[in-house]
Amino acid sequence: MRTKRFDLFFVLFLLTIGFFIYRLYDYQIVNFEKYAEQVESISRRSISILPPRGMILDRNGIPMAWDAPYYEIKKKVVFLPEDLKRMIIDSFDDREKAETLLKRLEIFGSVETSLPAALAVRLNDYPELEISERIIRYYQDNPGIAHVAGYIKFDGEPVMGIEKQYNELLKGTPGEKLIRVDALGTQISLEGERPPVAGKDLKITIDSQLSRYIYDLIDETGKSGAAVVMKTDGEVLALVSVPSFENMFFTRGISTRDWERLNLDPSRPLVNRAVTPFSPGSVIKPFIAMVALAEGTDSKKEIDCGGIFQYKDSQGVVQGVYRDWNLYGHGKTDLGKAITVSCNIYFYQLGLELGIETLDRYARIWEVFEPTDIDLPEESVGLMPSPEWKRENLEESWFPGDTIQISIGQGYLSITPLQLARMTGEIAMRGKEIIPFVGSKQESERSVIELGESDWDLVIDAMGDVVSKGGSSADAGTAYSSFRDFAETAAGKTGTAEQGGSKPTHSWFTGFMPLYEPEIVVTVLVYEGGYGSGLATQISRKIMDYYIEEYAR
Repeated sequence: MRTKRFDLFFVLFLLTIGFFIYRLYDYQIVNFEKYAEQVESISRRSISILPPRGMILDRNGIPMAWDAPYYEIKKKVVFLPEDLKRMIIDSFDDREKAETLLKRLEIFGSVETSLPAALAVRLNDYPELEISERIIRYYQDNPGIAHVAGYIKFDGEPVMGIEKQYNELLKGTPGEKLIRVDALGTQISLEGERPPVAGKDLKITIDSQLSRYIYDLIDETGKSGAAVVMKTDGEVLALVSVPSFENMFFTRGISTRDWERLNLDPSRPLVNRAVTPFSPGSVIKPFIAMVALAEGTDSKKEIDCGGIFQYKDSQGVVQGVYRDWNLYGHGKTDLGKAITVSCNIYFYQLGLELGIETLDRYARIWEVFEPTDIDLPEESVGLMPSPEWKRENLEESWFPGDTIQISIGQGYLSITPLQLARMTGEIAMRGKEIIPFVGSKQESERSVIELGESDWDLVIDAMGDVVSKGGSSADAGTAYSSFRDFAETAAGKTGTAEQGGSKPTHSWFTGFMPLYEPEIVVTVLVYEGGYGSGLATQISRKIMDYYIEEYAR
């Protein structure tokens, strides 16, 4: 029995030895080249080298976004030498910032921060510290440009704005470094290197200082809002959204807690309000007027505005009562005056005469509520509602009251500040299509709005009277009080957009200057800012004053 067991173990031993001999033969003779390559690949590693990202520059060459070193400083001793502390403090322009850095370093033992280049070099001479460097994206500390610039996440992914739209241009081409490592993964030699190709710099149309100025104007009201300043060739000087956010918040790596706090903030700072639709109120009346003129409406025909309009059905039964913003009305009013004084009663009746199908048809032909094709990735669309839209989305029929509300920019109607600025610019240029841009110019020679010269004269002169015609409340332009003594000719339209219930109204203004040789368009929205003749118009006047002073011809 014992002999048989011994024989069995001996056979198993021989089989094991035979298997090992076979594997050695396989490794060293049959598949030597294959396994040699695997060993070589383990000892050699390819490391991608990220290229420097191109700078984003404003129209004046001021950097808006750029790559620069970011440092981690680790303390290797208990107490830092006094000469080191003095050197750090003297190297900073801001002594308080330097002292804060030292305090955090002594308490926590390490700190991440940006440093003056000369200081970063000198710190390497101190054995008490360990300095490591990485390249991150920096942004101009300017809330007025945050949404336009966008940002780069910690992992290099571009998010929103120019960073995303022009990523292929800015990002460059990665390089590669081939190194040999030992069994512990430590580099022992450099086998080869292909340097990265830096991204290209991009100069855009935005004026960063004008953007900061506009942001402060809106922010000082305590309200949210948006503003667009655009040249009449589509060149956007400012695209501002309030409130804003810090682009740098993301480049160093944002925590989950901070991201949730920012993303769930009820003020929605990440939303670009300049390309988000809102109810427009009376700033839409020039569009209604242009539709009427295109349809051959007699612009000289007057109504007697007494402050109240009663809508009656075919049997003469009153179905609804609609009021004007002016309690006592505007008296005898034709189309030009209706634009100037923003007469609701006139536009109630005009909208009903035209009909919602006609308004919807011209909105599509003129592309008023369609994307502007600006070279930014976040643009939303506006809405010109129609009976079909209401039936499909609300499962309700269209009523005359809906048309009445649409005629003064209320109801389901919505438009973005940028779309409104485009329409205003196309009025200023007598129908010539405008395609807004911040990077690459997009030209168009077509006329998107076709009207006769006398019709254009009527609309433009009436909008000119909005800012220049004084008189009683029944006759004065709705922006006259804010533009009194203005140094240049201009045109505009105010808007007060209701939200329903007891919620405050939105304040709108859109206009252009000069009146007959237009250069720029200014559109301002102050969310829940009250009357259009108030905050939005006052801010627009200040923006135009700034333009006159800084862009003097």
